[in-house]
Amino acid sequence: MRSYTIENKPYIENQIVPAMPYMGNKRKLATKILNAIYDTVGDFEKLYDLFGGGGSVSVAGLLAGHRVIYNEYNSGISNLMQYIKDGGELPNKWITREEFNKHKDGDDWYSGFIKCVWSFGNSQKAYLFGKEIEEYKRLGHLISVNHDEEARIELSKKLGVEIPQCKDRHEFRQFICKELKSRKGELEQLERLEQLQQLERLEQLQRLERLERLQRLEISNKSYNEVEIKDGIIYCDPPYKGTADYQKTIDYDEFYKWCLENKNPVFISEYNMPDGFIEVAQFEHNTSLSQKNNNKTIEKLYWNGVFLTN
Repeated sequence: MRSYTIENKPYIENQIVPAMPYMGNKRKLATKILNAIYDTVGDFEKLYDLFGGGGSVSVAGLLAGHRVIYNEYNSGISNLMQYIKDGGELPNKWITREEFNKHKDGDDWYSGFIKCVWSFGNSQKAYLFGKEIEEYKRLGHLISVNHDEEARIELSKKLGVEIPQCKDRHEFRQFICKELKSRKGELEQLERLEQLQQLERLEQLQRLERLERLQRLEISNKSYNEVEIKDGIIYCDPPYKGTADYQKTIDYDEFYKWCLENKNPVFISEYNMPDGFIEVAQFEHNTSLSQKNNNKTIEKLYWNGVFLTN
């Protein structure tokens, strides 16, 4: 729950929130974004997260005690959020390149799962692994998840290293890191096995599933401008203009016009916004979307200048 200062100003403790793996995910920034909104317009009851994506800001809103409406236009992603909320079992099996390509364009929860967990850079387009490392990753997955003895023997032969049976990806990674250190990184295949990204992403989904407050989340699957909004704060995290494309894009000029004409406070995460919007906060962090060599970027939070009327 959010707390209050002696001046009755709301705030929430900064933390990394549970969320679905998603391009541009705000799980490290969500509580900071929420605090910046408090600093700008004060307290409020309802939060509309109109480009919900991984649900980071929605989760931060739930943790702060708000009524939260999560909206995501991508049907597969919104259906996955509903599936997680309902306690559906998340598959931990190895997903082949063929299965990914078969399901990536679907609209059901499994399609959303495939896109979140098994796409390169969370792009929702390309398979997570290149063909040259796919088999190594598959064997590492089978060893970590299924404790597959045949996979352990096969990978040991491929690497020329005796791999122990591992209870999970953490134990597997510990062994790989130890071998890398002892061999001073001489085996490229070992370096590629240091991370099993699909299992890390699955663990993110599982942490989200264990969040009890998720049961209060209201979920919709519409375009941002089709959601019925009554007296609340609107937060928008659209695909950043000029960066990596998501599966679905928007008309930016139409979006800007909609924000500026809205009668509710609208906050937008972006790198830059046109005239008419007010910058209220900056957040420096690492991101895969950055074009800089060190992956450091400054994201900004903008506001349409409208205050709550009640």
